[in-house]
Amino acid sequence: MTTPWVKKYQPQITKDIIGQETALLKIKEGIAKKKILLLYGPTGTGKTSAIHALGKESNLEVFEVNSSDTRNKGAMETILGNALKQKSLFSKGKIILIDDIDAVSGQKDRGGLAAMTALFEKNPYPIILTCIDPWDEKFSIVRKKATLVGFQSIKKDLLLSHLKSICEKENITCTKETLDTLAKESRGDVRAAINDLQTHSLTGTVVLEDNGERDKEEDMLVCLRKILKNKRWEDAYNIFDKTTVDINECFLWIDENLPKEYRGEDLKKAYHYLSRADVFNGRIRRQQHWRFLIYINTLLTAGIATAKKEANPECIEYTKTSRILKMWIAKNRNAKKRSIAEKIAEKTHMSKKRAFTEMFPYLKATLNNEAMKKELKLDEEEIEWLKKKF
Repeated sequence: MTTPWVKKYQPQITKDIIGQETALLKIKEGIAKKKILLLYGPTGTGKTSAIHALGKESNLEVFEVNSSDTRNKGAMETILGNALKQKSLFSKGKIILIDDIDAVSGQKDRGGLAAMTALFEKNPYPIILTCIDPWDEKFSIVRKKATLVGFQSIKKDLLLSHLKSICEKENITCTKETLDTLAKESRGDVRAAINDLQTHSLTGTVVLEDNGERDKEEDMLVCLRKILKNKRWEDAYNIFDKTTVDINECFLWIDENLPKEYRGEDLKKAYHYLSRADVFNGRIRRQQHWRFLIYINTLLTAGIATAKKEANPECIEYTKTSRILKMWIAKNRNAKKRSIAEKIAEKTHMSKKRAFTEMFPYLKATLNNEAMKKELKLDEEEIEWLKKKF
C-alpha cells in the first residue's frame, strides 16, 4: 500500500513549516503565556501541523479535538471539559487543539461555541483553535477571548522548492514547467500540491498532458479530491462550478469513485446524497425546473464531503467511469432492433416502445415475404440481423 505523501512529508519540526515564520513566533509566545489563540487562513497552509510540530519540540502533549465531533453543547462540555481537567501523563504539559471550528454551524449546533468559550475561563493550558475565516459573525464570541494569528497562502517560489525536494527524495522525474503548473493550480495549498504531485507521478515521471479532454479530466480529479478527501464542506461546496464537465458526467465520476474512498455508514450516507441529487436532476429534465440545480450542486459537493467521519488518508487513483462505455455497448447491441421497431411503428401506427417489446416474435414471416420486407423498407443488415435472431 502506497503511503500518502502528505502523511510521509508531514512537518515534524517547526523548520519543516514553510512560509509561516511570523505566525510561528506568535504561536510560541502564546503557548508560553498559556493564551487562547485562533489560527486562521486557507486550507493546507500548516495551521494544524504547526501545533503538532511545536508540541514535539516543547515536549508538550497535543490533545486534538475536531469540532466536527464536538459540535453541540453537550459534546463540547464532555470531551473538551474532561481534556482541560486531566493532566498530561508523559509530557511536561499539554496543548489543547480545537481544529476546524468552521464545522460548528448555527442553528443545528446551538450552544457549541458558547460552551467552548465558557470552558476557556477555567483553562490551565494553552488553547489553540483553527478556522478559515475568523470574521464570520458566529465567531464573534471566540474573537473576544482569543488572540488571532494569521496563516498566509504559501508563496509560489517556496512551494516550487518544496515540491522539487519531494521529487528528488522520491526519485521522480519532473520539469520546472510542470511543477510550476502544479504550484499555480494549488493556489498556495501545500497539501493539495503534494496530493497532485503524487497523483501525477504514478509512472515515475510527472506528466500533465495538454489537451482539452485531458484538462477536463484533470479538473475532475481536482474536484473529486476536494470532495472525497477534505473534511471541510467549505472546500467542496459548488466545486463543480470550476470545471466545464457536464453535470451528468459529474454524477458518473462520483458514482465510480465513491466506493474507493468511503466505507460502511459513510458510503451509505454518501450514496443517499447522490441519489437525492439524481432525483432533483430528473425533475430538471422532465419539468425544466432549473431552480433545483442549486440543490444538485450542494448535495453532490458539500453533502457528499460531509458524509464521512474522517477522510481516507490513502492515495487513491481516481478513474473515469466505465458506465458510459457499457451504455454505448448496450446501445449498439440493440441498434438494429431499435431501427426495425421504428419502421414497424411507423407502418402499424403503434408506439415505438410497443413495437420494440411485442412485435419481434411475429417478424419471422417477413424473412420469406418480399412484399413485407419492401413495405417495411428493411435494409440488408437488418434482414441479416433478423435471420440470426430467428
